[in-house]
Amino acid sequence: MPKIKFENDAVFLDQIPEFENVETTQLEKDYLKVIYTNLFFTFSIVSIILVIIVSSFELYNKGIFFEISLGLYFVFWLLIIIYYIMSFKRRSYVFRDHDVIYKYGVIYHTNVLIPFNRIQHIALHQGLFSRMYGLASLQFYTAGGATTDINIKGLKLETAQKFKTFVSEKIEKIDKK
Repeated sequence: MPKIKFENDAVFLDQIPEFENVETTQLEKDYLKVIYTNLFFTFSIVSIILVIIVSSFELYNKGIFFEISLGLYFVFWLLIIIYYIMSFKRRSYVFRDHDVIYKYGVIYHTNVLIPFNRIQHIALHQGLFSRMYGLASLQFYTAGGATTDINIKGLKLETAQKFKTFVSEKIEKIDKK
C-alpha cells in the first residue's frame, strides 16, 4: 500500500486573502436612468390613485391635515429617491477566475461571493426600461434555493452576455473534472 503524505498546516489570519478589498466595477451609469424611470412611473401611478381618493372623499377641504399629508408624501418620495441613488453608488461587482463577488447595501453593507462550482444556473434578463438603455441583469442561482443568490442589474447587454458565457464555460470545465 502506497504511503500518502498527510498535511494539515495551520492557517493564520494574516494568510487568508481578504475578498472585501478586491477592486470592483460600478454598474453602468445608464442604470440610474432605469431607476429614475421606474420611480417616475411608480410615483405617477400612486399619485393618480391618491388624487382619485382625495377627490372622491373631498379630503382637500380638510385644511391643514391635507397640506401636512401632501408635504409628507413628497418628503417620502424624496427619501426614496435619495435611498436609490445611494444604493446605486454602493453596488459593484467583479468576476474572478473562480468566483463572482457582488457588493451592495446602503444601511447594511453586503459582500456576496459565489464560487463558480456552486452555481447551478445563470439567467440573463432585460426589463422594459433596461432594454431601452441596452442594459441587462445576470442572475446566479446556487443549489438549495429557488431564489436568486446574486442579481447583478445594470450591466451593458454585451457585457452581461460575455460574463454569462465566461461563467458557463468555467462551470462546464468544473463539471467535466
